[in-house]
Amino acid sequence: MRPSGLLLAALLQTVAIPAGARADEIADQLEAAKKLYQEGDLAGAVGELEFVLQALRARFGEAFLATFPEPPEGWVVEANGGKAGAVPFLGGTNVSKTYRQVNGPGKIEAQLSTGGGMLQGLAQMFANPQMLAMQPNAKRVRIQRETATTTFDPKTKQAQLVLDLGGKATIMLQGTGLAGPEPLVELANRWDLKQARALAGL
Repeated sequence: MRPSGLLLAALLQTVAIPAGARADEIADQLEAAKKLYQEGDLAGAVGELEFVLQALRARFGEAFLATFPEPPEGWVVEANGGKAGAVPFLGGTNVSKTYRQVNGPGKIEAQLSTGGGMLQGLAQMFANPQMLAMQPNAKRVRIQRETATTTFDPKTKQAQLVLDLGGKATIMLQGTGLAGPEPLVELANRWDLKQARALAGL
């Protein structure tokens, strides 16, 4: 839904662009939106603001990717370096990286998601002791100062770790070709959770 004229006016009036930020793409688009609004071109102003939101979400994605851990010894990050994108309909961000074992079959898909959705619903489910008791091979583990949940299936050699960050962000690690959940725990403990929490508004 597009913003109404009153909402658009309130948004634009709260925008303060520092003098040193004039060359910044986002600052330029905010100025353009304000100018278009003052000229009565509401559709043009909305278009500029939509570009601003898209650019801001991209910045958030880059910032969240920077919190991902360096690979432990014996592991590497896949060449793409990480992916970032928006969470459809939820206004959130989803970023991911893939880690591979150098001399083994191990693979870990790491994701961080904000804005609700499936990952946060899964994290809340595991936070419920009754639901946790129903999950085979599930246990709670300490990740820095946070509590996460791991599961492991020895038959398929698949493991999973889910960590909720204050209801604002969720980290999920999914591993294959593993002998246990320990590689997931080690990787999660290397995460810059302090910065991830700050970016999530915690």
